[in-house]
Amino acid sequence: MLLVLVHPAWARDDSVIVLGVGAQSSMGDVLATFYAQPVDQGRVVVMMLGASGVLMKNHEKVALIDPAGMIAGDSMQALQQLDILLITHEHSDHFSYSAVVSIQSKTGAVVVANPGAYSSLSGAVPSDKVIEMRSGDIRAISGMTVTAIAAVHESVEPLTYILTFSDFSVFHGSDSGFNAKLADYKDKARLAIVPTGGASPTASPGSAFSMIQALDPSDAIPMHGTTAQYDTLGATIAQQAPNVQYLRPSLMASVAVDELPNIEFVVVLASVLSFSLILRTRRHE
Repeated sequence: MLLVLVHPAWARDDSVIVLGVGAQSSMGDVLATFYAQPVDQGRVVVMMLGASGVLMKNHEKVALIDPAGMIAGDSMQALQQLDILLITHEHSDHFSYSAVVSIQSKTGAVVVANPGAYSSLSGAVPSDKVIEMRSGDIRAISGMTVTAIAAVHESVEPLTYILTFSDFSVFHGSDSGFNAKLADYKDKARLAIVPTGGASPTASPGSAFSMIQALDPSDAIPMHGTTAQYDTLGATIAQQAPNVQYLRPSLMASVAVDELPNIEFVVVLASVLSFSLILRTRRHE
């Protein structure tokens, strides 16, 4: 299922824009929809794949983070441009060795990984296409800048990332708890994609909100959590950080968007098996 938010420039008057590919769409269909979405300079397209999986693009580059095994089999053939593939850590809901090797082979993407995932990829991916990063590292990779920040989670040197495109910056919080070092990166990410819990023993709505407070983004998307955890984070943002636009993924949702100050998203896509997209120009209360 899929949620989409569209920048108001896409909407004409109070018209309804209906996009989508049917009630039982495959991952291949979803990827085709993602690649077909045009994106202007200064905007970004974000597809939420589930758990911590995120696929995003601006007008130049395409990035994939923590896809686990969600893109596999026939759907692999739907992948087109992919410039960078980031892995936060080696747990199976974030990283699949076989999927990463196949995705890299199909797309030629540069793989960036924490030490725990890198150790298994070394030798399986061409040496010039796989990069190990540790907390504090900042690297220019494939025309983007990747900043690695330690995650609070039980694995081998897990990471969160700030990915900076030429005209947009995104924080990805893996399924980490709060790291106070994030305060050093205030204003470095316009969008924060933050974990609210789910199966993670370290993530929670409280930790997600602390990430938002530290980073001070203009927009936030929750991930890796339950409906109740998304509700809790949304309520906290509304009460304590009303200037942050909360873009919440929902299943089979129709979403209305009024004018969003300082937001330049073209579309936010969430979840991936079956979906319909209904967009209006005013927010449902």
